[in-house]
Amino acid sequence: MEFLTIGFLGIYRFEEGAAIRGAILITDTETKPLEFRVTGPVRPQKFQEILYGELLNEHISVELIGLPLLSVLQQKPNLIIVRDILFLEINTKQEIPTVLMLKEDEALLKRGASTKPLNPEDSGRPPVKICTLSQFEPKLEEISHQLQPIFLNRDLMEPFNRLEKACADFNSRNEGNN
Repeated sequence: MEFLTIGFLGIYRFEEGAAIRGAILITDTETKPLEFRVTGPVRPQKFQEILYGELLNEHISVELIGLPLLSVLQQKPNLIIVRDILFLEINTKQEIPTVLMLKEDEALLKRGASTKPLNPEDSGRPPVKICTLSQFEPKLEEISHQLQPIFLNRDLMEPFNRLEKACADFNSRNEGNN
């Protein structure tokens, strides 16, 4: 598997947590934008919070944000990078490998998951680590190996800042609010 395109998938909360938006940025290996998609705001109702309980955030992340965003992409990425562990459940519902990227000192909230470091000394950036669910865990070494030269030249955390700003801009202009 050689990376030609990378998807950066994020979830963001607005209006004191009442509105949730997701976005995906598809880039080349230089992190230059190729395609961008953002969801309308998801506004869970009290009744949904009661019915879904602790599953609500996973349901919103995967079923209402992640999968719909992936389904409308014109350019499918070869790899998806996420910062929210709930998005890893997308691995069980589609075929594009999805990895969680964490700062080196961030704790992994799921026991037993293995991580691979990305920390080329010449990059001048803080080291990060990646992990994934069992379905793609055998490919984690290969994914790490292929991300190393990209990480050497590009901050792979930075596209998430772009996503957050783009979602905030959409939300402030009330785009997609019905």
